[in-house]
Amino acid sequence: MRLGAHRLLISLEGYHRERFRKDLHNHREMFSLNDADYASQILKVSLNTLKRCLEPNNKTALALKRSTFINVFANADMDPKRYGLAASLPTKVSQFGGYQKKEYQFLCGRHSIFRRSFLTAQNINSCVLEIDINETKECLSFHEVQHYVSDSGVRDEQHYRGDIYMNRERSILSLPAYFEGQVRLTLIHIPQVPGKKEPLKMRGAVLTFGVPKGFWQPTAGCVFIEGPIAAKHGNLRDLSATIRPGDDRYDELSAELAHTEEYATIITPLIWHKSRYPAPLSMQPRAGNAHPRRRIEPT
Repeated sequence: MRLGAHRLLISLEGYHRERFRKDLHNHREMFSLNDADYASQILKVSLNTLKRCLEPNNKTALALKRSTFINVFANADMDPKRYGLAASLPTKVSQFGGYQKKEYQFLCGRHSIFRRSFLTAQNINSCVLEIDINETKECLSFHEVQHYVSDSGVRDEQHYRGDIYMNRERSILSLPAYFEGQVRLTLIHIPQVPGKKEPLKMRGAVLTFGVPKGFWQPTAGCVFIEGPIAAKHGNLRDLSATIRPGDDRYDELSAELAHTEEYATIITPLIWHKSRYPAPLSMQPRAGNAHPRRRIEPT
């Protein structure tokens, strides 16, 4: 057995691979479905992945994404420890997704979270996202701090706290925050484990409330997260800022957000706009006039 360097890849070889193949084959024999239906309906994987798993080959390693192996183990009632793996399966009793918090301790720390301003999308709001282990709830928890001047010239400060949920495939983090019946949700791709000198980078999207025209409207935007923050400020507000065109890192962060918007998330208005105007997105006008209500999401 060998874990990939970034923990998103797991390899089985030799004895462990053959044992895995035989156990999966025995589970396969319990179903009268054809291979394609067994793969998609029972294991929740592709037919090609099933064929790779059942291929009798001890000379080469079987390398699959961690999320793919988790699907196979969980849906075929197979214990990863039987194949020399330390990976854990989702537990059915945890509302947070049954993940082992210590396996994702590399996400913990104080990070910068960036998004385009909701009113004009011209500026970039830099905020603070803290992720820590919650020993009481057996999960990861977060605290997001926003403190900056909005596009309308108003300085605002917001604090969002909550617990982190994880899907069964271990690919997406969900960070819901609640305030007086209002719900704010940030979804983030689980990143590769960075090297010792590499920053942790995460990409995703946020959905919140907005009142650009005096009535409630759903307001969405992409986020880019980078950390950990090297500076040790006692006041988290000092780490929040509004980054404007011409400021340091503006072009770099704008490019990171553009990458997130086009490749890391599915933004249907952008897809529709691109189908109508095939010019590069950077040459197209950017929509974004949402001005959300205070307390749930500043501009």
